[in-house]
Amino acid sequence: MAVPSSVQTSQPRQAAPNPYRRPPQRLASIGLRCSAFLLDYILTMLIPAMTVLLAVYFKRRWTAPGFASVILIVGYLATIALLLVNCVYLCERDGQTFGKRFIGIRIVREDGSRLTYRTAAVRHFVGYPLSLLFGGLGIWWALWDNKQQTWHDKLVGTLVVKD
Repeated sequence: MAVPSSVQTSQPRQAAPNPYRRPPQRLASIGLRCSAFLLDYILTMLIPAMTVLLAVYFKRRWTAPGFASVILIVGYLATIALLLVNCVYLCERDGQTFGKRFIGIRIVREDGSRLTYRTAAVRHFVGYPLSLLFGGLGIWWALWDNKQQTWHDKLVGTLVVKD
């Protein structure tokens, strides 16, 4: 008996590709991560270093201690603003700080979801100090962890991968 043309034979369905799923990524080494952190640290410390130099100059040369104090306050506020932009805003937007972008690594969530402002803030302003306790044990933890996670990564469920 012939099969009518309107009836189609059943073919196994293939799953539609998930546009949000990324191909497996390689984890960033502790050396790359430390290099990115060092670049971020140097960039961040330039502002207070310059403001302290300016404040000392104005305080000693021009005997203007009030103006020197204003320069220091502005410098410290600019440093806080830079930290917030670099560690929270840019991480939420791209998963990268200035240093991580330069080195070519990125912060991603373990579950594949996007970093939130809260996740980025907790990772950098709570997790980093915790990781540096006990002689930096939380940083060294990445050397024997199979996902190369530090304590600040484990705290918020992130991985650092090569771009």
